Amino acid sequence: MQVPPFKATLAALAILALAIPVEARITRLVVEHTETLGHDGYQRLTGHAYGELDPKLPLNAIITDLEFAPRNARGMVEYVATFTLIKPADMAKASGVLLYFVPNRGRINLTGGGFLSDARQQGHVLVASGWQGDLEAAEGMETLSVPVAKNPDGSSITGLVLARFSDMPAGTMSLPILRGGVAGTADPASFDTSKATLTRRTSEDSAVVPLRSADWAFGDCTKSPFPGTPDPRKVCLKGGFNPAYLYEVVYTAKDPKVYGIGFAATRDLNSYLRYGTQDDTGTANILRGKITSTVSQGNSQSGNFIRSFIHLGFNQDEAGRIVFDGSNPNIAVRLLAMNIRFGAPSGGAAMYEAGSDGVVWWADYADEARRHPSAGLLDRCRATETCPKIMETFGSSEFYNLRASPDLVGTRVDRDIPLPSNVRR
Repeated sequence: MQVPPFKATLAALAILALAIPVEARITRLVVEHTETLGHDGYQRLTGHAYGELDPKLPLNAIITDLEFAPRNARGMVEYVATFTLIKPADMAKASGVLLYFVPNRGRINLTGGGFLSDARQQGHVLVASGWQGDLEAAEGMETLSVPVAKNPDGSSITGLVLARFSDMPAGTMSLPILRGGVAGTADPASFDTSKATLTRRTSEDSAVVPLRSADWAFGDCTKSPFPGTPDPRKVCLKGGFNPAYLYEVVYTAKDPKVYGIGFAATRDLNSYLRYGTQDDTGTANILRGKITSTVSQGNSQSGNFIRSFIHLGFNQDEAGRIVFDGSNPNIAVRLLAMNIRFGAPSGGAAMYEAGSDGVVWWADYADEARRHPSAGLLDRCRATETCPKIMETFGSSEFYNLRASPDLVGTRVDRDIPLPSNVRR
C-alpha cells in the first residue's frame, strides 16, 4: 500500500525528532510570589517562565516566521511567559495529576469553587500560563512576550491585512483597527492612505464602493477634527462612519510578531513541569518527580487553542514524549488564527478571519468541496504516537453561531464523520 506523501513526511519528521537529543527548553522558571490559599493546604505560585526554541528543530519549524525571529548567542529564539501554579503545600499529598487550564484572552481563575475546588481536594496540581503574544502585560493576566520577525537584512517584513467595521454608533468619527477584538496585531507600514483602500457596502453581497484616500486617515479624530492625530491603530473617516454600511480597510502591515511561539511555550512549560529536573540555572523543578498524568482543558477560544495545539503536533515535546495524556476542548469547534503571519490569536470566527477554518474534524476526511486532500486534526500526533485521549464537549450555540456542523458532517453534509478511538463527545 502506498503511503500518502503528507503522512510519509510526518513519519520522517517524527523519526528525525526522536534522534535528536533535546529537552523542553525552559531555561529558567522564576517563582516571584508565593501565597497560602485559605485552609485547604494549597499554595499559589506565580512568576515567569523563560524559554528558547531552536528554529532548525523539525518540531519547531512549523511555527510561522520562527526562522525570521532574532536569535541569541546560541542561535535560539527566546520568549517569556507568565505562569500561575497551584499545588499542595505538602507535595506528599499531591495526586500526581497536573491539570493545565488554557487562559481565555489572558484570564483564568484557578481558585474558584465547583470543579476547581474538587480538583484541589483530590490533590491535583493546577497550572495556567501565557500563550497569547497579542495581549498587553497587566496585573492578573497570563501573557506571553514573543519577538518580531524581520527580514535577514533587518528590514521590516510586510504583508496585506484586512479589517472590517460594522454596527458602529451613529456619528462615530474614529474606529480602532481590531482583529479578534485586539488592536495592534498588525500596524500599517505607512500612514499614506493612497497605499491602502477603504471601502463600504450596504450588505455582504452588495456593490463595493471605494472611498477617496483623501477622505480617511490612520488617525484619531475623537479630540481633533479630520484628519485628527496620527494613530496606526485607528481609522478616521471624514464626515464620520454610517452604521448603515459595512466598511473594510486593506493595508500593508509591518513587523509581524511570531505568535505561533505560544504553542511551543505551552508545550515546553508543561513538559518541564512533568519531566524536568532543574532549569539551566540549577534551580530544581518545583514539581520534580511528582507528576504522573497531565490533562489540558480550555473553553471557547481556549478550547480552540487545544485543537490547534494537537493539530500542529505540539503534544509531542522536543524529546519525543507526550505532553498531555488527556484534553478537553469545551464549546470549541474551530482553529485559531494564530500560527500565520499577522495572525489574530484573540480572533472569534469573524467573516474572512484567516486561519479559523481548515481541518476541523478529528478523523481523516477528504474535503472535496474545497478541494483539500484527506486530513484530520490527529495526523501529526498519530505519526508520533503522542495523541491524547480527547473529551470534546459543546452545546447548541456552537452550531447556531460558530459553524460547528462541518466538525461532525464535513463539507459534503451526507453522513457523520466517524470518531477516532481516542475521541469522545
